[in-house]
Amino acid sequence: MAASGAQAWNFPPGYKFCPNDDDLIVHYLKKKILGQQLPLDIIPTTDVYASSPDKLPLDDFKRGLANEWFFFSTRSKDDDVILTENGYYATDPEGTDPVRWMNNTVGYVKTLNFYQGSPPQGTETDWMVEEFSVNPEFVPVNKDDHSTQEKIANVVVCKISRGETRPEWD
Repeated sequence: MAASGAQAWNFPPGYKFCPNDDDLIVHYLKKKILGQQLPLDIIPTTDVYASSPDKLPLDDFKRGLANEWFFFSTRSKDDDVILTENGYYATDPEGTDPVRWMNNTVGYVKTLNFYQGSPPQGTETDWMVEEFSVNPEFVPVNKDDHSTQEKIANVVVCKISRGETRPEWD
């Protein structure tokens, strides 16, 4: 058994953790915020924005697709740029998109790209973060429950991906 009481992850051969956007919010993020049992205790928690993606504990997430990792984290700042020791995350100019489930907006996804160097002259890398946040209207919470309200405002699930480098053809 996993520490939180969720099912241990003894997957059949060939199984990979590959949730849809709405699954991440409905079955993982919302339950994490409310302190409920997760379907699988598979997503570790780390501060995604404290360092560059290649410095994250990527080995803590197992059983996903190649070049794809999931972490619970604190929400990125509302700034367009988040500085790290050797680069920065920049918000995709297309903004935040709604995530829908059963004709309801259950959350939002924001894309951030990682750049090496200093803004605005940084070099874009093949690292990307999709940050999923829950729609506060989707989580039933008492107005006096400040702890849960703070989690709704600050806890996110991030999908980190690294694009494959394409070979240069002669």
